[in-house]
Amino acid sequence: MNFRLPTVRTQWLLLACVFLLSGCIAPTTTNSLYTLQPIRQQPLGHEFSDFKEIILLMPVQLAPHLQGRGLINQRTSGEASTSASHLWAGPLDQQIGQQIVANLKDSLATDNVAVYPGPRFGVIRYQLEVEMNEFSGNDGSFTTIAVYTLSDAVGKNILQRKTFRQTRPIDKPDYSSYVTSASQAIADLSKEAATVLLAARRSQPSIHVRP
Repeated sequence: MNFRLPTVRTQWLLLACVFLLSGCIAPTTTNSLYTLQPIRQQPLGHEFSDFKEIILLMPVQLAPHLQGRGLINQRTSGEASTSASHLWAGPLDQQIGQQIVANLKDSLATDNVAVYPGPRFGVIRYQLEVEMNEFSGNDGSFTTIAVYTLSDAVGKNILQRKTFRQTRPIDKPDYSSYVTSASQAIADLSKEAATVLLAARRSQPSIHVRP
């Protein structure tokens, strides 16, 4: 019986298959995905209980360094690094917007709060804009810096433009605690905006918005 030795070409094909198979079975990096947690708010007042118009939250604007998926870690040197395996489960601007709307609904005791573009036939009464300039943490704290603007859509004027600054402690040096503090920061930002909205409503209770 005759046996043929494999040709050079066959040997290279076998080696290529071995490398491909080793690549397929090599361990891959597992990504951990996170979402901001809903934090229920107690009503701050009931001035919006008979509110028929809409409080509209415009799309949240993120600073360039916040627009990626990775969670950002601030170092003591002032530098920041973005995690390659700990990621936001969805676009951060949308997550923040959804939580702000949910928090405002609780705080103002009304369902008439929406993210842009809002209901098709809704009449806009107040408009809220949020610019997120910092939203990151480290092993010990989480920092939020945001500028929010509340406008009167009927009077077409700005009622208040204010910077929200907060540094919250992180209970444990892990990403779950990081996200918990981030979620509470959004709840606190929402509460402050709700207070401004209540003040505006109290000062203008008799204004009627025509469709």
